[in-house]
Amino acid sequence: MNREAARHRLAVLRHDGMTTLAARKEPAYRRLARTYRLPEGARRVYCHHIRKTAGTSLHFSFLGLGDEDPALVQRRIDASALHRTISGGYAFVAHQRRLLEQGRYFYGWSHLPAHRISLPRRTFTVTILRDPVDRVVSLFSYLLEGDEPGMAFAVPRAERASAEKGFSTFLEELPRKELLRQLFMFSRSFSVAEATDGIARCSCVLFTEHFESGLAALAQRLSLPLSLRRARATRTRVSLPDTELEHLRELLEPEYELLRQLEVSARVVEQ
Repeated sequence: MNREAARHRLAVLRHDGMTTLAARKEPAYRRLARTYRLPEGARRVYCHHIRKTAGTSLHFSFLGLGDEDPALVQRRIDASALHRTISGGYAFVAHQRRLLEQGRYFYGWSHLPAHRISLPRRTFTVTILRDPVDRVVSLFSYLLEGDEPGMAFAVPRAERASAEKGFSTFLEELPRKELLRQLFMFSRSFSVAEATDGIARCSCVLFTEHFESGLAALAQRLSLPLSLRRARATRTRVSLPDTELEHLRELLEPEYELLRQLEVSARVVEQ
C-alpha cells in the first residue's frame, strides 16, 4: 500500500469511528430497528441507487410512510450530520456507508457501488434499471436544467458546467464508471457476467419504464402502503442528433448486453 492509499485508508477509518461514536448518542434508531419486521424475514430495505432511474421517486414513496411531506423528511436527512432522520416511527438513512452497514434503519439508500458496501443479513435490496441511452440523456438534461430550489443533494456545479459545454464534451468528460453506472454498480471490473449475478442477488429489480406497476408490486410484496410520488423528474429532455445518439448507443453496448443477459436469466428462472 503506497503512502497516498494508506492516508486515504486512515481517513476512512477515522471517519467511520467518528460516525459510530456520533450514532451512539442517538439510541432511538437502535431501539426502532429492533421492532422492524418485513415479509420474507427482512428487517430493513436498502436501495442501490443508480442516478436517473427514478430512485428519488422510490425514496419519496418510503419517506412518505410516516405521514409527512417526503420533501420535508428529505431535507431533514440532508441537514443531519449523519444523514438520517425518523418520521412516524420509520428510521431513514442516506449515503452514510457505516450506518447503512450497521442496519439500524427501516429504509436506506446510497449511490455507492454494491461492491463497496457490506449490508447486514436480512436486508431486502432493491435497484432500478433503465434503458441506457435514455438514462444518460436524462442525466445530461437534468444537469443542464438543475434542481428545484431547496432540493436536497443538489446538482454539483462541476457536473453542470461540464454539461453546459455540450453533449460531446460532456461524454468525453464523463467518467466511465458514471457512463456505465448500471454496470459498474454491480461490477468493479465492468464485467457483464459479474453484474448479471449481482443484480440477480437483489431482492427486487424495478425498471424505470414500468415504475408505477413495479412500485405497486413492491408495495404488495412488502405489505406497505407505498404511494406513487414523482420526484426529481426532468421537465425537458434535450433533443440530440441521430449521430450523437448512435455514438452513445455504441458506448453503452455493455449495458445493453447486461439487459439482454438479465432477460435471458429471467426466462430461465420462469422455466
